[in-house]
Amino acid sequence: MPSLYFSHEREVVNRRGTLLANTPYNTLLPGEKYEKHMVRFRTVGDATCTGAVGSNASTLEEIIAEVAAARQTERGTRADDKRSENAMEDRKKAGYF
Repeated sequence: MPSLYFSHEREVVNRRGTLLANTPYNTLLPGEKYEKHMVRFRTVGDATCTGAVGSNASTLEEIIAEVAAARQTERGTRADDKRSENAMEDRKKAGYF
């Protein structure tokens, strides 16, 4: 399993409810700042739109228990899915899938 799936301390910025990691691909907007939090990623994706979730799950068993109890889908942390109600359908039409 990718190490990103396991909880670790990481600098993130909360952008409209999505925790984006401090990477060379993300630029802070005015008024934003990175803060350290214990997070993990539920999906591997583009760093500019894939958000982390606050978590202390550091073992496979803890991750399974967390996912089983989750009320948010795996893609629920993707900022691009929050752009519009039809974001996913728009990408399908554009040939993304």
